[in-house]
Amino acid sequence: MHLSDSEVDAACHYIRRQMETHSWWPKEAPGEAKREFELMCGTALSLNVWCDRWLDEGQCKKLERSVRG
Repeated sequence: MHLSDSEVDAACHYIRRQMETHSWWPKEAPGEAKREFELMCGTALSLNVWCDRWLDEGQCKKLERSVRG
């Protein structure tokens, strides 16, 4: 992922909405991913690292479409 600082709020909103709607999101270790997300959602740099670690290619593309329209 290559989110910019100006996209962090929209990206965090999208990710939180996915986590609330789908208990299995992201697919691998969602509980651990959610805990780590809360620690890493503050900056574009850390959020990009989180996305690279937890989201698959399809989830990343959906996130980018949501943020960038």
